[in-house]
Amino acid sequence: MCNDEAVSILFRDPLLDSAREAAVIATHRMAAWADELSPISVSSKDGKNDLVTEADAEIEALVRHHLRLLRPEDAVVGEEGSEALSLADHPAGDEIQSILTHAARTAQSAAPDGDPDTVEWHIDPIDGTVNFVRGIEHYCFSAGARLQSAGPGSPDVGWVAGLVAAPLLDRVWFARAGAAWVAPLSALTDPSTPVRPLTGSSAPTTGRVVATGFGYAADRRAQQHAALGRVMTRFDDIRRCGSAAIDLCMAAEGRVNAYYERGLGVYDFAGGAYIAECAGRFVHRRADAFLREDTGASIAVPAAAVPGAAAAPGAEPDDAEAPAGPPSAGGSGGDEHMRGPAAELTVVADTRERFEFLLAHG
Repeated sequence: MCNDEAVSILFRDPLLDSAREAAVIATHRMAAWADELSPISVSSKDGKNDLVTEADAEIEALVRHHLRLLRPEDAVVGEEGSEALSLADHPAGDEIQSILTHAARTAQSAAPDGDPDTVEWHIDPIDGTVNFVRGIEHYCFSAGARLQSAGPGSPDVGWVAGLVAAPLLDRVWFARAGAAWVAPLSALTDPSTPVRPLTGSSAPTTGRVVATGFGYAADRRAQQHAALGRVMTRFDDIRRCGSAAIDLCMAAEGRVNAYYERGLGVYDFAGGAYIAECAGRFVHRRADAFLREDTGASIAVPAAAVPGAAAAPGAEPDDAEAPAGPPSAGGSGGDEHMRGPAAELTVVADTRERFEFLLAHG
């Protein structure tokens, strides 16, 4: 199913248009760096496999400058903390600027409509850097925008736009104003590219598939390995993608029944969590997601469902269960779940029962 209006809003809306241009820069440089990476351009951060490349730093620097140029009142927070770098000062800058200019002309939109309040951008230049270095397809650029007026004490408030672009998967997911879509990567530069709205409904199958990720520190992995045994008592299969942003978007598409991971930073889920929310999932973020990047948490379940819906033929009983409301509404899904170990969890699920199970055992 196509939605031409959704394609045009990717160019017309001021926030999505800015995120789109940032994604064009990022994916263009990812393609160039994929052929240029060498051992001297790859280093580790806190662990042997917690990698950062010159590509990460360069892409963040270019995106930071471009967003400041487009929206000078906005703040930009990136995973790597790179200093801004102008396209004009980069060898590939003219080529990238030509792509951006041509796309804007094709859309017949010299300037996006409207001008919302100032926002804070949370950028991950390459989510899934280990995959990027090894030539595995699951890596992406991720951007999420949150109103600057929304303080760290109200982490669920203020998210207004999200975009995740995975070049080798030929996919871009984006969301704005309560709606979310997925499209081929060409939607970043061609406004006629068809897109599909996301509803968060699960794939029509009886199997229960959970996605997850593992940390770089040995003690973190030990916790996660122990939790995995408990989790798999309620699921039939597991997927390990290597990119939290892509995992969140797969949950938004309904490609997996659930996703959980411990210890994500804001930049990991900023774009994908908003997309999942707009696709029909309820998202709850912990305050420490902003106070401490290494303990960010985002907890999501569908916002709308049909109580008592029939299970798919052959499905387990919990496949038919619908959420009775957001977990912050009280009862067994209230704030008591957000204390202790659960404060470090990111959880997305297609039923309330799975959500509460993962929150308790993930």
